[in-house]
Amino acid sequence: MDCEYTALTTDSTAIEEVEDVAPTQLSVSKSDLEDETEEIELFDMSAVKTVQASVNQERQPLIGSSDTDPETDVRVPNSHNKELLSEARAFTPNSVSNFEALVHLLKGNIGTGLLSLPVAVKNAGVVVGPVGLIVMAVFCVYCMHMLVRCSHKLCRKCGHTSMDYGEVAENACRVGPIMFLRRHRVAVRRVVNAFLLLTQLGFCCVYFVFMARNAEQILQSFPGLQHAEFPPVQAFLAAFLLPIMLICFIQNWDHLAPISTVANVVMVAGLVLIYQYILRRLKNPANYPAFSSVGELPLFFGTAIYSFEGIGIVLPLENKMQNPQSFPMVINVGMGMVTFLYVSLGFFGYLAFGNHVEGSITLNLPTMPSPSVTPSEQALYVVVKLMFVFCIFCTYAVQFYVPINIIWPSLKSRVSHRFQTVAEYLLRAALVIITFGLAAGIPELGLFISLVGAFSSSALALIFPPLIELLVKYEDGLHWFVVLRNVVIFLFGFVGFLAGSYVSIAQIVDSFSRKVAPTLAPTFSTG
Repeated sequence: MDCEYTALTTDSTAIEEVEDVAPTQLSVSKSDLEDETEEIELFDMSAVKTVQASVNQERQPLIGSSDTDPETDVRVPNSHNKELLSEARAFTPNSVSNFEALVHLLKGNIGTGLLSLPVAVKNAGVVVGPVGLIVMAVFCVYCMHMLVRCSHKLCRKCGHTSMDYGEVAENACRVGPIMFLRRHRVAVRRVVNAFLLLTQLGFCCVYFVFMARNAEQILQSFPGLQHAEFPPVQAFLAAFLLPIMLICFIQNWDHLAPISTVANVVMVAGLVLIYQYILRRLKNPANYPAFSSVGELPLFFGTAIYSFEGIGIVLPLENKMQNPQSFPMVINVGMGMVTFLYVSLGFFGYLAFGNHVEGSITLNLPTMPSPSVTPSEQALYVVVKLMFVFCIFCTYAVQFYVPINIIWPSLKSRVSHRFQTVAEYLLRAALVIITFGLAAGIPELGLFISLVGAFSSSALALIFPPLIELLVKYEDGLHWFVVLRNVVIFLFGFVGFLAGSYVSIAQIVDSFSRKVAPTLAPTFSTG
């Protein structure tokens, strides 16, 4: 007959349940048990180094992750020591400072979505668009804080030094009041991880398309090549395959920080040049509708939700911080800067180009000879395109960290220690090739990625976090205002989820039926 036992710490606190173990497997000496409990004594800081070394080798949750026995409600007493995570993180190799975390957060949120926001404002109206972006930013940033707070609380409760998004969702279900979610907590974790994989790999596919299309336009701008016959876009995609693969072989966040810093500087320079171009061409806002139409609002939701693409890197980045208690400040500073860029570029870009604004504002920059464009201006905006190609190239590496962080730990234990390094490089190469293949093989890739972005980003950024917080805070008592606030955020995200998915599907059907080039962001046409 199978039975269960619970490992105990020296103060008789249950910290790990081992389920469905046969009696023959329970033969363990008292000295062996004492050795094991000595290593997992998390509240004795002298043992932190031992615990952290074990975590770095193969993170094993101190609360079991079995699919069975959800009725056993295991709790680890909160140490009430907010410095515990910081002290444990001090032994984490390749940890990042507050400034490096800010750099990565900016890089993860400033990408193709930012460049498509003038289209979002066009689809909402000159007043409703900016206001809607601000509201969406407030909700998304608040949900980031929700996720981090829940992660910290669950880490202290469960004895972890860090958790990823899926683990936070799983352990929230474990400590929550709903028996169904306890019973299926592992399935919940897998659903969250599937959304993360779909979103992050979808972003990477869009980055391939963006770089290839802009590179094609750059070549077309050179004298003598304006009317030349170019190879298909797949050739430009292939040109980026090896460089992308090499940068994705970088395994440590601290090694990516200098690259991200340079990319941020280049991004700022490129944005300054875009701003100086559009600010000289602003039209009177009174010439544009304050509100576009109800029928076009789904286009706004789909594009805007896609733009908030950094939710997937929040916990992986927080898990690498030397001082995780400072991460809320990093979020406020970083996302404040991001929100300012989103609203201002969307608003001014729409005022400058009106209904002629492209899916990416870089495509509105004059890179072809014309009477109104001097050769020096043409050269300048070619350089701007090069700048953004470089920035998106670097952003690929940052976004790529998330799918690796999800897939590799589950495969690592199945690979011999001798071949783990080679296996990880092969996995990274395979994922890059998959994103390249999707970008090269699907002509209307932008529409499919728009659907994935609207579907997944809404869930990750606005739907899951308020539900997770309700589960985590239940045992402490839920104030009616907390419930109301989280329900409002959930409904806002659910509306965006439905609206974005609806519009993307409608655009896909229209594209295949009419065979026309799509215009919904993040599609990038050649103009």
